[in-house]
Amino acid sequence: MDRTRSIVHHDLVTDLIQQLLKHNGNTYLIICGTRSEFLVQVSAAIHLQSVPEATRRHDLLANTIGLLANSSKVRLTFTPSLESLRSYLATLDAKIGVKEEVHKGSTSPLLVILDLVALHGSTMEFAAQGLSRTFAAAVESAYRADMDLVLCECLNAVDPSSADWGRRLWNTQVPLLNGSLRIRSEEGNWGGRGISIKQIAQRWFTFDKEIDAH
Repeated sequence: MDRTRSIVHHDLVTDLIQQLLKHNGNTYLIICGTRSEFLVQVSAAIHLQSVPEATRRHDLLANTIGLLANSSKVRLTFTPSLESLRSYLATLDAKIGVKEEVHKGSTSPLLVILDLVALHGSTMEFAAQGLSRTFAAAVESAYRADMDLVLCECLNAVDPSSADWGRRLWNTQVPLLNGSLRIRSEEGNWGGRGISIKQIAQRWFTFDKEIDAH
C-alpha cells in the first residue's frame, strides 16, 4: 500500500494534539524536545487560546496531558537532540514489531514528528546536508514500519514572534553544507547563498495548501 508523506500546518501544539486524537488509528508522536519543554508549550498554547481563568487553564493542561497518557492510540516519545531523534528513527520498526497491523475500520497508522526543523536550528546541521539526512531517516523509518508520515512545525507559544519556530521556518534559507557560515538579517531570517528548507523537503514531502500559500 502506498503511504503518504506530508507536512501540515497547526499554529499551536494543542491544535495538533486535538487533530491526532481524532485519528482512527495508531499514532506514534515524536516530540523534538524534552517532556518539560513540551508541557511549557502546551500550557502557553492554552493561555494563547484566551481561556480566562487560571484554574481553567490548569484543567485544560491536565486534560490534554491526560488524554495523551490514557490514549491507546497515541504513543509519545521525546527526543531532545538530533542524535536521539535519529537513533529512535533507526530502531522504530524494531520497537513496534516491524509493521503496524491495520484493523478493520481503522485508518493507516501515523508517524508524526513535531518540530523536526526547529531541532536543527541551534546545531551545525541547520543546512541542506543535515536536514536532508534527517528527512531521509524519517522517510526510511516510516517506510520500514509501513506508516504514513507527517511533519509539523508549531509556533513557540511562549514567544509567538520567534523566527526559530513555526511555519515560517519552511521559507528559511540555509546553506548547502553543515557548518557553513550563516548571516542573520534584522528581520531574523538567515541570509546568504543557499536553499530554502521547503525546497529541500519537497524532495520527499507534499505540503498542505495553507503552507503553500505563504
